[in-house]
Amino acid sequence: MLKEFAWKVFESTGSIDTYILLKEIEEKSRVAEETEATKDEVAISKN
Repeated sequence: MLKEFAWKVFESTGSIDTYILLKEIEEKSRVAEETEATKDEVAISKN
């Protein structure tokens, strides 16, 4: 939701700061997904 909002703001304003915020949100989301996948893999390997 925040990602979509940041994109709309960037799209309408062209603000570089908003674009950087969008990229930071995307990166944190990617890292969180990778962390969760790693936890799942470790849990599977422990069984």
